[in-house]
Amino acid sequence: MNHKVQKFFAILILTILLIVSSSSYYGIKGIDNLAYVVAIGLDVGKDNKLKLSLQISVHQSNENGSSSSSQSSSAVVNSIECPSINSGISLFNSYLGKEVTLSHCKVLVISEELAAKGISEYLFTLTNDIQFRTDSNIIISKCDAENFLKYSAPLLDKVSARYYDIAPTSSEYTGYTESITCNEFFNAINDKISDPVAILGSINTPDTQKTTNENSAYTAGQTPISGETSVETMGLAVFNDDKLVGELNGLESICHLIISSKLENAQIRIPSPIEQLNYIDLYIELDNNTKNSLYLVNSSPYITSNVKLTARIQSLNGNINLDDEKVVSKIENYAEQYLKYHLNNYLYKTSKEFNADIDDFGLYSLKYFNNISDLEEYNWNHHYKDAFFNVNVDVELRSSYLLVNTSKEEEE
Repeated sequence: MNHKVQKFFAILILTILLIVSSSSYYGIKGIDNLAYVVAIGLDVGKDNKLKLSLQISVHQSNENGSSSSSQSSSAVVNSIECPSINSGISLFNSYLGKEVTLSHCKVLVISEELAAKGISEYLFTLTNDIQFRTDSNIIISKCDAENFLKYSAPLLDKVSARYYDIAPTSSEYTGYTESITCNEFFNAINDKISDPVAILGSINTPDTQKTTNENSAYTAGQTPISGETSVETMGLAVFNDDKLVGELNGLESICHLIISSKLENAQIRIPSPIEQLNYIDLYIELDNNTKNSLYLVNSSPYITSNVKLTARIQSLNGNINLDDEKVVSKIENYAEQYLKYHLNNYLYKTSKEFNADIDDFGLYSLKYFNNISDLEEYNWNHHYKDAFFNVNVDVELRSSYLLVNTSKEEEE
């Protein structure tokens, strides 16, 4: 028995030593011999099929000479033309003198030009790479992906990896875009009854900026924000299968999140139904999940969406009396009509113009088919362009009277 116990402990100690030595070797290799990619850019090449750009975290040491983490490193962008992603990475390994690793990659940026040609090949390649993180966000850039990464680099100085973690979360409190991962996009491509969307990004310059009365009817690169040229994400890129077919602006992205029950909260600006030439800012939230239903009428989808929202007034003209229930009701009714109009426009745009079901309406059609063969014969993606929509919107103003009551208390 004692001999067996001694043998067991000997094997255990040997195993621990092997693990520790392997970990130490990997740590040394990670610092000295690995090039950490924080972002990948894909463009159409001039002389080759593809231009591959890698934003690489450059390891630095602090003043005391001790090592800093990859998240506090600066970043550089290198590009190369190549026939495929794998061949490009091999060339980078030779050029950099280090092994490229995708284990820290936070985002995949693809240019609109390349996305219009189809991107399933590149998604398959990356998702089959055990290093690549499928929870990385996917951005479709209205400018070259290479330039998108280069303009990101100054903003990423010493916070490169962390920036790409934070940037997509703006969708949670604006609704102007949606945080889409490569895994979600890949699954939608392989789904026979839905189509994918991706984050829409671009470089904001004075030449691309636009002015509009609706502060959310912009796409990336158009917002009238002055300052240094920088990248921004706003709107969504819409795909039919793996090909880019169009884009949604910020307001249309809000509509998408409402219909698909993904809206956290958002601000919309509506014309005032009380005073002409004035506007009211409303902070809206979904009160319940949107109730979608579908019927096939002569093989054409007839889709109904019942939307229930709560709204809080954020700003309005001081002459509007919110103590008056008729005034409140008038604002609610106008907000309902306003949202119904834009939701209908959004739905018919995705159906007639894009023929892309990005709201998973196809799931509601499954009850009409006995098996997959029947579903494939019907061809949902072909019939979605024939869809008709009926949208009902219910908006309830909450806490509106606080604006009036507070002002009254201050006067007293």
